[in-house]
Formats: sequence, structure tokens, C-alpha cells
Amino acid sequence: MTRRQVKTLMMMLIEREQGKSIEQLMLESFRQHGTERGAADAMGITQQSFNVWKYRLNLADEIEAIRQLLLEQAP
Repeated sequence: MTRRQVKTLMMMLIEREQGKSIEQLMLESFRQHGTERGAADAMGITQQSFNVWKYRLNLADEIEAIRQLLLEQAP
């Protein structure tokens, strides 16, 4: 039985183009834009893809922590 590859071809293409890991790119984009839609748009992917990827790459908790931090910093 083969193990499922975690990163998709699209993820690997974005990594190659940007020169950073997809995990780092997603977290930076979310931190900068504050929403999944904004982060996805900045990365050139759909919001649905962003959401699927955050779970596939186990980033949901980190993204939620960033969301909470941003909410606390809001005036």
C-alpha cells in the first residue's frame, strides 16, 4: 500500500516559483492579509484550495492562532 503524498503538484509549483515552502507562504500570506480569502487571492489560488491545504498541511491551529492575535491587535 502506497502512502499518499502530502503536497500537490500545484503546491510544489508555487514553492518553486516563490522559493519558499508552501507552509511558510500560507502563514505569511494569512498574517499579511488577515483573511483566508485575502491570503488565497494573494497566492493566486481559490479560498477553497487554501482551506483544503491548511488542513492537509496541518496548519489549521497555526492559522487560528494568527487570527486570534490579529483580532487582539485590532483597535
